[in-house]
Amino acid sequence: MSMKIMIVDPDWYFLSQARGILEDCGHQVAQQSDPAEAMERAAQWRPDVILANVELPEVSDGELLGQFAAIRPRPAILLVSALDRFDKAWHAWQRGGDEVLFKPILHPSELHVAIRVARENALCPEKRPAADRFPLAISA
Repeated sequence: MSMKIMIVDPDWYFLSQARGILEDCGHQVAQQSDPAEAMERAAQWRPDVILANVELPEVSDGELLGQFAAIRPRPAILLVSALDRFDKAWHAWQRGGDEVLFKPILHPSELHVAIRVARENALCPEKRPAADRFPLAISA
């Protein structure tokens, strides 16, 4: 099934890699590196999935997630982060992301599985694990 997927990340290597993987599977892909432009474009384009870096300049993850979650129909939100920023990704996930993907992508299946899980969590939020039951403890 072809999906509309928006990638919001200032990392050009990641943008290129993810876009290539997704387009090879027949998905329509839009990419933005500027958060303000991404929020505006997402509201107009209405993607099925948004891949958003948790460390975007000039915007808080809470603001970004709130704007993306207001789109109707609500897109699945896949948070993207470098592994060394697990704490930031965890806090963003608690604020409303549907799944987290850590960079770098070592195999295309990582991206496909993360998108599938994000969509499942967005469609059935009651099945999403509660943040207070997550097995890892992260201190702020």
